[in-house]
Parts: sequence; structure tokens; C-alpha cells
Amino acid sequence: MPTIDTHTHAWPDSLAATAISRVGDLGSIVAHYDGTVLGLLASMDRAGIDRSVLLPVATKASQVRTINDWVIGLASERIVPFGAMHPDVADPWAEIALLRAAGVRGFKMHPEYQSFEPTEPRLQPIYRAAAEQKMTIYFHAGGDVAFDSVRGTPASFVDVLDAWPDLRIVLAHMGGFRVWPGVLERLAGRDVWIDTAYTLGHLPDDEFVALARAHGIDRVLFGSDGPWTDSEKEIAHLRRLAFTPDELAGILGGNAERLLAG
Repeated sequence: MPTIDTHTHAWPDSLAATAISRVGDLGSIVAHYDGTVLGLLASMDRAGIDRSVLLPVATKASQVRTINDWVIGLASERIVPFGAMHPDVADPWAEIALLRAAGVRGFKMHPEYQSFEPTEPRLQPIYRAAAEQKMTIYFHAGGDVAFDSVRGTPASFVDVLDAWPDLRIVLAHMGGFRVWPGVLERLAGRDVWIDTAYTLGHLPDDEFVALARAHGIDRVLFGSDGPWTDSEKEIAHLRRLAFTPDELAGILGGNAERLLAG
């Protein structure tokens, strides 16, 4: 079974160094590769990762088309690009249709970097287009090391799931970085995927395993959040936890295969 990392980041070569410096300074975090696609591929080779999902974030609506044109050209056997979306895009239906026609399976949204609440009315056209075109929305969930605010709360995502039951959603960081009690209380067991990105070592190991099982192992995805963690060490950490071989195989790749197959 392949090993699939569902949560990685990279930038065009001309922008990578600036992006790494800016994001690293904001969050006081260190990059483990140079932010380029070649750097990502090299990190995958070191960690034995077969495929990675690339998740871009548009901080302005004007960046969305440029980013999407770039990621569409990255699709390969090893890189699965997701698109970018922003709450202020004038015609989200057309942008999402462009991605879908190009074979892109979903897009990333980040409540902190994009300054939105998941329940805002301006998100409704995006949700409608994603649901009708069967596209996955990959949300940053919970806090972020670069921000004091927490817009993507478990309660807000419960409201989205209740209002849009046909949406396919992934909530990064085990459903919500540093708001895991709320994830356990409000989101565990709901029809939503969660990933492991930037969670190991922040959520105690026993609580990590308990949350994964409470939610349902078949909806837990391995994500490294590269370059902001070392994916090889993340996988080694996962292998030390009290998961059965079947549970671990699902987290490391089997579940992602199902998600990406639609």
C-alpha cells in the first residue's frame, strides 16, 4: 500500500525563499525543505512517501487564478495538486469548474490567513459550487502558530456540516489545532476527514490515539504539514503509537486512496 502525505506546501521557485522566510518568521517555525516542488520531492524520497497532496493558500482573491494555473501544471504520479480558493473570489463556480475540468480534486481554505469565519454568508456560493461539483474542501482547522485568533472552531465546522451535508470536507490538524477537546466533543464521528498535520508532539500520544479512534480510523489521514515538520520523523512517530497494523496502514495511505478516488 502506498504512503500518501495529504498535507504539504510548496511555492514556485521564484517565490519559495520569500514564502519560507515570511511564514517561518510569522509562526517562529523552521522549514525542513526549501519550499520548492523539487525540495518536496526530495523530502518524500527520504521519508519513503509515494504521493503528496500539495495545498496552496491564496491570501488575496487576486492570487487564486495565478496559483491555480500553476498547480494544474504540477499534477504527476507523485504530486496531487489541490487548488486555491478565497472568500472574495467574484465567481467561485467558474474557478472551481476550471479546477475540476483539469482533474484537480479539491481546494484549500484557511480561516486565519484569509480572515473568514466558516459560517459567513460569503462562503455559501463556494460551498454550493463544491458540493454540486463534488470537490473536496481542505480547511485549516483550529489555531495557527502565526495567529492569536481561532476562527475555524469545532462549533463553526459543525454548523457547516449541518447546513451542507453533501460537502466533502477535510479538517486539518486532527480537526482543530489546540482545540482538541472541542473536536472530541463536537466533531468526533461526524462525516468529515481529519489529518495528522502538525499535531504529533503537540497533542499527547495517548490523546492522539484516543481521538483518532473516537472519530473513526477510516477517516484519519497522514499529513506532515511539510515543510514545517520533518515527514520522516512524523512517520516514525506514528509508527511508535498504539495503532494496530491495519489502523496504521489506513492512516498512512489506505484512507487517502479512498478520499482521492472520490
